[in-house]
Amino acid sequence: MDDFNWSEEYRHQCEVRQILRWRVEDRNKAMSHIERVREQRGDAAAKQLENDARSQWNKGNRGIKGEWK
Repeated sequence: MDDFNWSEEYRHQCEVRQILRWRVEDRNKAMSHIERVREQRGDAAAKQLENDARSQWNKGNRGIKGEWK
């Protein structure tokens, strides 16, 4: 198995893609997840997710599996 699939970077990209999918369905669901991350993992982790999700969204990523722009 590819080591990248087990990396923190890969896990983060998967989480960002899930946030993007939720945003397409219901923006509040995406924002709720980011707030849960803020409570459980801290402000820095939440800000990183929010920034990367915003960046990917602006590049046209809507959460398709494996897509990272």
